[in-house]
Amino acid sequence: MSSLQVSLFTVSIVVLFIVLWNIIKNHMDIGYAMVWILWAIGMVIFSLFPQIIEWIRQVLGIQTQSNAVFLITIFLLYCLTFYLYLRISRHNEDIINLNYEISSLKKKVEELENKKK
Repeated sequence: MSSLQVSLFTVSIVVLFIVLWNIIKNHMDIGYAMVWILWAIGMVIFSLFPQIIEWIRQVLGIQTQSNAVFLITIFLLYCLTFYLYLRISRHNEDIINLNYEISSLKKKVEELENKKK
């Protein structure tokens, strides 16, 4: 095993344990954790089967395997950023709807209080 494979394997296992520990301690939502678990499992597979990285390197015309690993990692982080952006957008819409509901309920409460007086 090369030092790149050992590094990938070690970091992936550490990330996997950190994510699992955070799930057990209820610090992380399982939906978000799945992304990190899949990433860690993918990196373990890449470290155990370097032929996959070699094939990706050859197909994309990249000079070294370490550059291919960086490219894959950057791509996965880009996908993660996009996914989180979509989640944030959805949460912003929910916040707007909740604010509308709160203001509507406040208005109804004020109307009921005014009727009682």
